[in-house]
Amino acid sequence: MTEQNNIIEALPFERAESGPTRKRFEISPLSVGIALLFLILLSAASFMFLAKAVLISIAPKAESFRFTSGFQYQIGERYLMLPGRYTFTAAKSGYEILDGNVDVGSDADQDFTFELTKLPGILHIKTDPDSAAEIYIDQEFIGSSPITLENISAGLHDISIKSERYLDYDTEILIEGKRVEQYLSTPLSPAWANISISSKPPANIFIEEKLMGRSPSVIEIIQGEREIKIQKKGYKSWESSISVTAGIDQVLDTVILEKADGLVSINTTPSGANVNINGKYRGQTPIRLVLAPGQNYQIELSKAGYSPLSRSIDLAPDEDISLNDKLKPVFGIVQIMVDPDDAELFVDGKSMGQANQRLSLTINQHDIEIRKPGYASYTTQVMPRSGSNQQLIIRLQTEDEARIAAIPTTIRTSAGPVLNLIIPGKLSMGAGRREPGRRSNEIEKQVELTRAYYLATTEVTNEEYKRFNPIHDSGVIGRALLSEDTRPVVNITWERAAAFCNWLSEQEGLPLAYNLVNGELKAVQPLNTGYRLPTEAEWAWASRYAAGPKPTRFPWGNTMPPIEVLANYADESATSMVPYHISGYNDGYRGPSPANIFPPNELGLYDLAGNVAEWVHDYYSVKIPRETLLDPSGPDTGDYHVIRGSSYQHGRFSELRWTYRDYGDVARYDVGFRVARFLE
Repeated sequence: MTEQNNIIEALPFERAESGPTRKRFEISPLSVGIALLFLILLSAASFMFLAKAVLISIAPKAESFRFTSGFQYQIGERYLMLPGRYTFTAAKSGYEILDGNVDVGSDADQDFTFELTKLPGILHIKTDPDSAAEIYIDQEFIGSSPITLENISAGLHDISIKSERYLDYDTEILIEGKRVEQYLSTPLSPAWANISISSKPPANIFIEEKLMGRSPSVIEIIQGEREIKIQKKGYKSWESSISVTAGIDQVLDTVILEKADGLVSINTTPSGANVNINGKYRGQTPIRLVLAPGQNYQIELSKAGYSPLSRSIDLAPDEDISLNDKLKPVFGIVQIMVDPDDAELFVDGKSMGQANQRLSLTINQHDIEIRKPGYASYTTQVMPRSGSNQQLIIRLQTEDEARIAAIPTTIRTSAGPVLNLIIPGKLSMGAGRREPGRRSNEIEKQVELTRAYYLATTEVTNEEYKRFNPIHDSGVIGRALLSEDTRPVVNITWERAAAFCNWLSEQEGLPLAYNLVNGELKAVQPLNTGYRLPTEAEWAWASRYAAGPKPTRFPWGNTMPPIEVLANYADESATSMVPYHISGYNDGYRGPSPANIFPPNELGLYDLAGNVAEWVHDYYSVKIPRETLLDPSGPDTGDYHVIRGSSYQHGRFSELRWTYRDYGDVARYDVGFRVARFLE
């Protein structure tokens, strides 16, 4: 049957879904790329918005240039850079590598300029002839020729060549630098002349006491005034001087030598007698004299305290006479009276007992000394007179009395400076309001100084300062050397000047005038007897009032310009160094002069006006006092210290007045100092 042939088959079971499912979140690469591109564009836009246009100019133009820090973008000659500090390096053949930095600020356009420094040049120097001459570059000895200077700075240099037997050679050379080799060959001209010398008979020739040959001879003699001596045994020496000019030969007249004289030896007991021959003083015994033969000589012997003695002699040629005489003493009477009468008497260092006595002494000079415990010793000299009596009336001083009388008016320090005693007084500092040239800081005030003090006669020199600081160099200004030993030390701060004073006190066992407080030197209060800088009042008293109670406006008088050269100011030779100079004034020095060249003032002090200005003790202040100041030493604190006196760089009316007042806190090429201290 058909129904029986139908087969019923089972279908696979599938579970019904409960609802629609969600897909997982996946990051698309395209999305990431778009986001990164957006960030880059945003950063670039921010950079372009915030960046500044910076131009770096380097002269001469560098061959290579690169920044070594930070990000920048170059557009043409300018760089786009964010504000901040950037470092760079630049190089060019023949120049030093420039490692620089720029600080980019907030301005939209910014320019920075730099300059490359030439590398040193190479200079070969030789002389013709090759004489091992001394070579000086800018007045400094650098060696002997021939010489190669591997590192000579670019620019103009003075060259001086000195040789013992040749004329000095001076020139200038412009050093190109950049390791370029340059050559300087200098012809030297002989500094001698040929001098023909002859004598009869032939003899030895000495030039400046040096044996040069035997006559007749042609001798090379260096130019100048030269002493010539011709000697031969048995003959008198011939001596003369000759003026020699380089390159100009001379033939001297033949010298005829005379036979030698006779000899006389004179001895006396005691020795030291004066010898007169034919009325002419010849010296003291023992003595050996050369006298012409064939004459009669009257010999007179004399010595203080002894009777004179005379004798006559005849002297034959080549004769050698020896005279021995004993002098007879002559006595004088000296009466000595001393208060107190129990003092002890010493004559020529020998004790004679009680001081009050009558002495019989030879009529020559004797040293007299009186001693007694508790009293100062008294010393004097006495010359007795024959046939008359002398009296010495002496009162011994107590030790206190003697100490006051013995105060020295001058002292010399262990480092060299000499100080003079200054007796204090009353003075007026500053200038009146109507005085021409007055500056606002020249406050008029009345001062009374009550303590005697010592003040250095000169400004401290380079030689003296280098005993404290051997490596100090005062430097060079223009072509003027400031570091020569005899010139005042400059280019030092107030603190280094005060440190020198402390060092000087240490050398002599004195208390230090300055203490180190919080890293700064401060004056000990009250001021002690150690070496220090003079107070402003002490400086004014010793300078402006040195000549008396009526001071002048300027160091030389009351009107401009100075009539004569009395100090080192900015003169005609300093026109290239200073903005203003004294027209028509020539003191002979473009820079500072030696410390004691110009005349001192009435107190024996040099250069309180001119040469270099001077640091003084006081802090700078413009406070107006209402009453007389007693021994003022300035404020206890301050930012600056006072500078007093004009210098070699000053030539203006206002700067040359006594009352001109300056201040500072840094070293300068025209400021030095001098030392002071109180009388103990």
